[in-house]
Amino acid sequence: MKKVMKKATFFLFSFTFLFVVPTSAFADTYTVAQGDTLYRIARLYHTTPEALMQQNQLPSDKLAIGQTLEVPGTPQPVPADIPNAPETPVTVSAAPVYAMVNVPLLNVRQNPSTESPILTKVSYGTKLEMIESGPEWTFVKINGQSAYVATPYVSPAADTAAKSFALTQAAPETEGLFKLIEPLLGTKYRTGGTTPDGFDCSGFTSYVMQQLGVTLPRTSEEQFLTGQEVAYEEALPGDLLFYDTAKAGRVTHVALYLGNGTIVHANGENVRFEKVENMNKLYPFYGVKRYLAHK
Repeated sequence: MKKVMKKATFFLFSFTFLFVVPTSAFADTYTVAQGDTLYRIARLYHTTPEALMQQNQLPSDKLAIGQTLEVPGTPQPVPADIPNAPETPVTVSAAPVYAMVNVPLLNVRQNPSTESPILTKVSYGTKLEMIESGPEWTFVKINGQSAYVATPYVSPAADTAAKSFALTQAAPETEGLFKLIEPLLGTKYRTGGTTPDGFDCSGFTSYVMQQLGVTLPRTSEEQFLTGQEVAYEEALPGDLLFYDTAKAGRVTHVALYLGNGTIVHANGENVRFEKVENMNKLYPFYGVKRYLAHK
């Protein structure tokens, strides 16, 4: 009888072992390694830093090497270049790294998506504490809150001064340019529109220039035929850039240059900022024209 009991116990232990061991291999936990951030771990598990903080009841986004986190979903393979955590947890800490906004106005979003709610807007020159930067979105901290901004529109703080596109101090016509444009951002595109109720591309540039005391022809093609031609390398805030967005073999679009490789235009959806390099990849570029007096 004892022999039978021993066999039964051994069988039960073996049976349990077969099912318990694999379960631990797929436990939803992650051990923090050197260089890890909440943003990096969240991307690895297709979640958000906020979800990780809530699930693990973290008081802040600071992590310790060797710290174990509960993570949602099936764990993904840890990249091979991440070293094993040491036995003694060490707080991951470093001097804050800052990014500076390099466009007149930038949306700060709750999550890394253009569909995510806008938490606030920050203006050119604002310094943001940078947690981690990716090709499309940068994870930042603002007013103690984690948030995201579009990577192309921020620069490392140390480089921003050299890339500054502040309006020329001696040019009265352009001093109020940013203040003039800010309330127009987001205005819906409307074919033939020339007022804040709705703009098309040339209607927008005509309206802005009219506020600065310059009257322009109505269409982008006509605007291109006037003004002083300048090289793109010499473009200044307030100049107009011309494109063929319709692939018609002629000028079909106009945008207002803000400096630092940035334009603002009515792009077919609404009035928004855009990078010149992005436009140049998509459409034929026809040139730059100047209408404002720069000293």
